[in-house]
Amino acid sequence: MKKLLLLCLCLQAVNAVWAQDYQTLQASGFNADIIANGVNPSAASTSIALDNADYVLMAADFQPTLADIPPAYALPLSGLITDASIAGLSFQLAPYSQSNSLRLQDESDFGALTFSNGVSATNLYVLAASGSGSVTLGGTIHFSDNSTQDFSAAVIPDWFFSNALPVVISGFGRVSRATDIIENPIGDPRMYRYEIAILAQNQTKTITGIDFTKTSAEEGVANIFAVSAKLLGTCPPPTNLMVSIAATNTDANIYWTESVVDPTGGYDCYLTVLGAPVPLPATLPTQSVGEGMSWIIFQDLIPGVTYCVYIRSVCESEAGPWGNPVCFTPGQINITNPNDIPTLYSLTVDTSSTTSCPGTLSFNVPPGYQVASVSTSYSMQTALNGWMSEQRSILVCNTTGLMEPQITSGIGGTTGTYDYSRSNINIANGATGNLEFELRAWRTYGGADCNTDYNRVVAGTWTVSMIVQPQLSVRDFDKNNFTVYPNPAQDLLQISANETITELTLYNMLGQQVLHQNGSNSKNAQLVTTGLPSGKYILKVTSESGLQSKGILKN
Repeated sequence: MKKLLLLCLCLQAVNAVWAQDYQTLQASGFNADIIANGVNPSAASTSIALDNADYVLMAADFQPTLADIPPAYALPLSGLITDASIAGLSFQLAPYSQSNSLRLQDESDFGALTFSNGVSATNLYVLAASGSGSVTLGGTIHFSDNSTQDFSAAVIPDWFFSNALPVVISGFGRVSRATDIIENPIGDPRMYRYEIAILAQNQTKTITGIDFTKTSAEEGVANIFAVSAKLLGTCPPPTNLMVSIAATNTDANIYWTESVVDPTGGYDCYLTVLGAPVPLPATLPTQSVGEGMSWIIFQDLIPGVTYCVYIRSVCESEAGPWGNPVCFTPGQINITNPNDIPTLYSLTVDTSSTTSCPGTLSFNVPPGYQVASVSTSYSMQTALNGWMSEQRSILVCNTTGLMEPQITSGIGGTTGTYDYSRSNINIANGATGNLEFELRAWRTYGGADCNTDYNRVVAGTWTVSMIVQPQLSVRDFDKNNFTVYPNPAQDLLQISANETITELTLYNMLGQQVLHQNGSNSKNAQLVTTGLPSGKYILKVTSESGLQSKGILKN
């Protein structure tokens, strides 16, 4: 059974060394001045409000009168806004003394920005916010060869409270044009980042402009403040990394869409583990493939270890930047419940409590394999007057009759969504065949019986993940029946077992075999580790009845 993993998450922010990958675009075409600045009433230095309630933004030099103190928390005088979550990405606001927003108020309102420093790019980032409610935009990107690329259904959130898009900057205050009263609520107002991916066939073209049309009829007012681009570069990486791996296999096939610029030197591939530092320009590849190749195989990976693969193009005179990674876990099988799970009202809940409305998931472990570990994740959301702290839940394996040792509770005396994630849950380890898991969920407030009115497990969020490994023989080789010392090791590992050791294999954290030794028909063995780099390793000990693994630290 093949499981296609399409996880293209960048697990760490791009290192600041790649700051040159982003370019602020110098735009003309703004139609409204909605940022108060200088010493004068806000209405004197703005042309219209950002929203429908007559509020505008303000610069750090704004003073309604000479007696007022300029708001140090307001928008910087330089107009340069640094993105809060993407290192190297910034936005340049238009001068505060002129039109500095493309403001679209009514349905079908249209506006266009033209760039004087157009670039070839893989992505555009739009700095925007709406007032008096969210808005939906459509539009068109224009290129130097007169071709275009359309986009639609771009939802821009209201400038207060929302996290529906990434927040670039927040907490810079606002002022009433009618009264000059300044408001400075914590965390508001906000500007958001809307991202548009440039199609591969357009990435080598120069972007000359972008236009927007408000497509929603609601009263929200769209404001576009700036646009930046992620540069294509002279040697861009491939895109659309994917992993194809059998759940019962330790080999991973990595596929990608070839770079839009032909890499005459092929592609470098770097394999690492989740949490390790991102590769730098000088990082040596794990493997390389030639020009025209769009796949590679990594073999003998360790089940249960999460790996990440980075790929870069090698052009005629340079190696390009490493692209965003694709990450995967060999031996991992995920099953997800697509439906909402109601909560049962109960003031007292413990591990023996049941519910008449649990969520259930079933899975058949592949023949010849058994469960090595279980983890779970889900989101519980409140409604009406429900609080996150009133949420209770527990994971149960109905097949084995085992459950988690304790109830999990939410945190927070407010409404909202609370995310849960737990790993190394020992309720199905060693199980085979068909398994059924049950998520029991309760609430300690709100009505009676089972319903989703006050608290619920959100549809499509409850996932059970299992690591499977080859099934051991009937008389399992228990890891408690062998010892490894010293650990941490320096030059020599001593291994002792309660039965004959047939094989020893040591792997680094990339899943690469670094040492192998056959047994000596004895319950004791030695493994020389002299010369190995310091770090973490996995020791696999094979006996007459099975296989077990143990983590080793080499000093």
